[in-house]
Amino acid sequence: MPAADRLRPGTPADAGRHLAFLGHGAERTGPPILLGHLLRGLLAEGRGDRASVVTARGGPLLDTYRAAGAEARAVATGREPIEPVAAALRRAGGAALVAPAQAWARGRAVRRLADVDLVYVNAATPPTAALLRALDPPPATPVVLHVHELDVGLRLTLDPVDLAFLLARADHVIAASHPVAELLVAGHGVDPARTTRCDEFVDVGAVAPLPRPEARRRLGIPADAAVVGSVGLPDWRKDPERLLHAAWLLRRTHPELDPWVAWIGGDPASIDGRHLADEARRLGMDHRFVHARHSERPDHLLGALDVFALPAREDAFPLAALEAGAAGLPLVCFRTGGVAGLADDGAGVAVEHPDVAAFAAALADLLGDADRRATVGDRARSLVAEHHDVPVGVARIRAVLDGVLARPAPTPGG
Repeated sequence: MPAADRLRPGTPADAGRHLAFLGHGAERTGPPILLGHLLRGLLAEGRGDRASVVTARGGPLLDTYRAAGAEARAVATGREPIEPVAAALRRAGGAALVAPAQAWARGRAVRRLADVDLVYVNAATPPTAALLRALDPPPATPVVLHVHELDVGLRLTLDPVDLAFLLARADHVIAASHPVAELLVAGHGVDPARTTRCDEFVDVGAVAPLPRPEARRRLGIPADAAVVGSVGLPDWRKDPERLLHAAWLLRRTHPELDPWVAWIGGDPASIDGRHLADEARRLGMDHRFVHARHSERPDHLLGALDVFALPAREDAFPLAALEAGAAGLPLVCFRTGGVAGLADDGAGVAVEHPDVAAFAAALADLLGDADRRATVGDRARSLVAEHHDVPVGVARIRAVLDGVLARPAPTPGG
């Protein structure tokens, strides 16, 4: 029976529905990780719901989705559908055939989805837009779009046509933080009535930093050093060079602190990694800088840090910062995303972007005062546990899904 025929106003929340989730990938980055938490929480509630996941790219989190109880498959194992075939077609002068062939591959993956009651699009990206087009759910099947992106993600990496398509097809939009909600309403004209802020969340109980001596030994950092660090890809948006600049300034204004900088994530041999290493050398900080490559458990290395720094040009609500807060680390960030609100509530210090001097001063204030560092870190731990743990985050999203599913199905031509 078509989903449109099974969705009626007032359908009981525990009736058991088929939820389809579309994602851009299954790698260990923010939105795919959050989807794993969400699936585990939703499917553990005992409501009889069924979940199917289709991602544009494969990755280790497919197994996580399956372990949560979802059916999960990927369109491609590489960066794009039928990658070897697409490359061969381009070499042979058949570039015009690539897009239709890739559309066929997406269609083949989503055609296995049947009797879907709701489609959940996890992130506003080119791959998720392509998957939603391929699925083409009927108007009576509601679509929820979860936007984890801010201006750069929406404006520079997503074609305006794709963004307009996603926003127009979505019956409801979930915003990953207050800044995302503001951007959607003020910048993209999304109706506030169909927008709900659901802050990002992490598995607080699973965050397990190593003891400081062991974590620092693994990074090659002296046990008694002052250490600031961050977690994530060392790309333009995360702006790790600005953290180096702040640390360089801190060395000049507070030579007694002379901090180490640890960047955890990405590949030191990548272009971004090499640029970061070159900047450390240019600033004369290469002897006090370490770049640890991507790890399956970056939270282990949080034990090496005194302060977690978020120098990003923009970041909606990075899970790494929430894990750092869960580990009891004070946070220093720019006002370029959702972490600023957490800092304002006592979890750290937020300064205006791109004021490096203010960023350095905030680092100095925390690095130079162990008691304040402990107090702010304890507050961060408490806030994350109260507002950003899996049960809290899942409940917020479950309320959105129940509300959307309870709405009357649209009438033909309405």
